[in-house]
Amino acid sequence: MESELRGRVEKEMDRLLRPKVINMVVKLTTNLPIKSTEDFCFGYIVGDIIVGTFEEARVRYGREPTPEEINEALDIITRRTMEIKGAIKFATSR
Repeated sequence: MESELRGRVEKEMDRLLRPKVINMVVKLTTNLPIKSTEDFCFGYIVGDIIVGTFEEARVRYGREPTPEEINEALDIITRRTMEIKGAIKFATSR
């Protein structure tokens, strides 16, 4: 993955993990027929990162991301899963 693209993925992850953003995502779930707010929030964050990776490659480089770039974005998500879940758990426990 281009180092700039990798940096943008990491920055987007940092943005998504801010309490203000996580709290907004939790609030989205109040009227939805879902079983798990935590699972919804995790899916929202992962989906945002994946879509963001595609959009960044399209806008910045005029192409689809390579399978390697998608895998690297998934590796970043995997590496930071505990951090993501911790931020969500903190937001939902209040």
